[in-house]
Amino acid sequence: MKRKLHFIMIYFSYIIFPLTSFSQRQFSYIDGYSINASLGMATTTGELGHLGTFNPVISIAVEKGISQKINLTLESNFGKLSGHENEPYFSRFESEFFQVNFLTSLNLSRLFEESRRNSIFRPYLGMGMIWFHTDVFDLKTGAFLRTTADGTTRHTSLFQQAGIGVGNKGIYYTRELVVPFGFMTELWLNKRLSTIFDLRYSWVYNDKLDATTAYNLTTPHKIGGVNSYSDTANDGWINLSVGLKYKFVSLRIMKQRGI
Repeated sequence: MKRKLHFIMIYFSYIIFPLTSFSQRQFSYIDGYSINASLGMATTTGELGHLGTFNPVISIAVEKGISQKINLTLESNFGKLSGHENEPYFSRFESEFFQVNFLTSLNLSRLFEESRRNSIFRPYLGMGMIWFHTDVFDLKTGAFLRTTADGTTRHTSLFQQAGIGVGNKGIYYTRELVVPFGFMTELWLNKRLSTIFDLRYSWVYNDKLDATTAYNLTTPHKIGGVNSYSDTANDGWINLSVGLKYKFVSLRIMKQRGI
C-alpha cells in the first residue's frame, strides 16, 4: 500500500511540476489577443477632395503580436466621405463605404529597448478592399450629375488602374483594391487598456472614389466613358482617429509579447 501511494505521489509530481512551469513561462503566440475600437475624422484626396471637409469613420480591429516587434491586425472601417471643388469641376460628392484591411506593424519602441514601455510607436503597412457608392452633384444648383452605380459601371480587377471593368454591370457598391499605411501611438492606461492615436492614408488603386476624373470636364454625366476607368491620379482618403485597445489574455501573464 505504501509503495502504491509512493508511486502515485511521484506520478502526480511529474504532471503538476510541468504545469506549474508552463504557467510561469512567457509565450509569443498563444498568450492572447487585443481588440481595438476607434473613431476618426476622414477627408478625401482626389479631383473633388477638399482637406477642409471631414466625416466620421468608425474602425474595429482584432490584433495579435507574433513577436515582440511585429503585430498583425485584421480591421474594418466604415462611414461616409465627402468633398467638393470649385474650379474646374464645380461639383461635390457624397460617398458611403466600408473597408477591410490586413495590416503589419513594427514596434519601433522595442527596437531600442527590450523592456516594456508606457508608450509605443508603430508604423504599419497593409492591403485591403474598399466597397463604396458615390454620388456627385452640381455645386451651385445641387442637381444630380453622376453615380458609381449608373447601370454601366463594373468592378476593376485587382491591380487594374484603368480600362474595361470586370463582372456584372450596374453594381451598387464598387469594390476596389486599397493600400493603407500610417503610424500609430499607444499610451498604456493599465496592464490591459491603452489609448490609441492613429494617422493613416488609404491609397485607392484607381481614380473612382470621388466618381470624378478629368473625363468629366467634358462629359459630366458618366464616370469615365462606357464601362471604363480613367488612367489618372489615384484617389485616397486620410483618417486621424483616437480609440481604445483592450488586451485579452488566455493565461495569467500580463507581460505578453508583441501585444
